[in-house]
Amino acid sequence: MKKVFKYIIIFVVTITVLFFSLVATSLIPKSAIKKNMKESLKYYEKVQGIERIVFDKYDTYIHYYADTRKLNIIYNMDSKHPIKSTLWSKYTVLTHMDINLDLIETVTHDIKPNDSYLRYWNGCMMFLRPLLTILNMEQIYLVNKIILYLLAIVLLILLFRRSKKLSIIFLLSLILTSSWYITYCIEYSVMFYVMIITSILVLLIDNPKKDINKINNKLFILFFITGIVTTFFDFLTTELLTIFIPLLFLLIIRKEEKRLGTLKDTIIFSIKVCLLWFIGYGFTWLAKWILSSVVLNINAFDYVKDNLKLRFGGLQGLEDSSILYKNVIPRNLFSISFMYYIRENITNWKTIYFLVVFVLILLFFTNWKELKNKKFLLIILFIALMPYARFLVLANHSYRHPMFTFRAQIITLVCLMYIIVDCFNYKLLFKKIEIGTTKKKVKK
Repeated sequence: MKKVFKYIIIFVVTITVLFFSLVATSLIPKSAIKKNMKESLKYYEKVQGIERIVFDKYDTYIHYYADTRKLNIIYNMDSKHPIKSTLWSKYTVLTHMDINLDLIETVTHDIKPNDSYLRYWNGCMMFLRPLLTILNMEQIYLVNKIILYLLAIVLLILLFRRSKKLSIIFLLSLILTSSWYITYCIEYSVMFYVMIITSILVLLIDNPKKDINKINNKLFILFFITGIVTTFFDFLTTELLTIFIPLLFLLIIRKEEKRLGTLKDTIIFSIKVCLLWFIGYGFTWLAKWILSSVVLNINAFDYVKDNLKLRFGGLQGLEDSSILYKNVIPRNLFSISFMYYIRENITNWKTIYFLVVFVLILLFFTNWKELKNKKFLLIILFIALMPYARFLVLANHSYRHPMFTFRAQIITLVCLMYIIVDCFNYKLLFKKIEIGTTKKKVKK
C-alpha cells in the first residue's frame, strides 16, 4: 500500500509540475512572439506540410504538419486565460488541406481560432513558446539539431563504455531508419529526446558496484515518470522507443556484465518496468481529459471517444478493414531505407528477402541446441515484435502515418542485430563445418 501511495504522489507531483510549467509559458503575451512567428512564415512558405525528401532513389518525409499545427496553437494562446487556453489548445483551420497556409493566414491576418486539439497535452509548447520570443523556427530547428546530436553522442559514448557492440548496433539502427531527418521536425524529435535522456539516466543509475535492488527501485520510478512524460510531450509518433530502447540497453548490458539474474527475475523485472510505464502513460492521457472536463465544464470524453474510434477503428474510404490490417505492417516495414531501396530498385527483391529470412532461420536452428542464452534470446525476440503489435492496435494511425511511425522499428533492428551478432555461436558453427569436413576425409 505504501508503494502504491508513493507512485500516486509521484504521479500528482509530476503532472502538476509539467502542467503548470506549460501554463506559465502561456502567460507570455502574443506580442512577445509575433515578430519571430512572422519570420518563421518565410520558412513554411518554402516547404510543404509533409515534405518529401528524395535521396539516392530512397525517399523519406519530414512532417511539418504537426509543427505548424503546434505553432498555430501557440499563436492562439490567450495569456489572459492561461489555464483554460492551455487545456483547449485552440487553433485555426482554413483549408484542411494546406496546413502551412492555415498558419500563414492565421498569423498574417490574426484570424481567430475555430478548432481545438483537446485530446493532447501539447507539452512541447513549454519550450517552443519561450524560444519564439528570441528565435524564429528556422533557428529553433538548428538549435534542436545541435542539442539532439550532442545528446546522442553522449549516449553512444556511455553505451560504448559498457558494450561496444551495443553502441554500434544502436548507431546502425539509427542510420537504417534515416533518423538524422528527425532533427528537421520538432514533433519527430520529442520522443527521441525522451528515449535518449531516459537511456542516459538508466546507464548512469545502473552502477555495477551498487546494490541491484536499490538500483531497480530507482529505475521503476524513472520508467514510471518516463511514461508520464511520453504522453505529455507526444503526438502519437514513436512512443514505444521511450520504454523499450532503454529497457533493451539495460537487459543486454546486465547480461554481458553477468548481472542479469535468473530468467524469472528478468521477466518479473521487465514486466514491472513495462507495467509502470504503461500506467504512467495511460493515466496521463486520462488526467488531461478529466482536468479538461472539470475546468472547462464540458464532457471531454465525448470528443476523445470519437478520436479514439478513428485511431483504433478502420480507415475511412476502405470498406474492407482487412485491407487496412493487411497493409499497415508492410507500409511501415518498407519505410526502412534499405528495405525500401531493395524493393524499389531490385527486380527480384522478394527472393532476396526470402533468402535473408531463410539464412537467419537456418542459423537459428543450427545453433539452437548449443545456445547458452536461449531464454534471454526469446525475451529479446518478444520485444522485437512490440512495434508490430503497436501498428496493429493503432492500425488507422500507423497506416496513415508510416512516414514517422516506422521508426518504432529501431527497437526491432536493435533486437535482431544483437541476436545475429551475439546470440548465434558462429565459432561453434565453423567448428561443425570443420568436424564435418574432417569426418569426410577420414572416411576417404
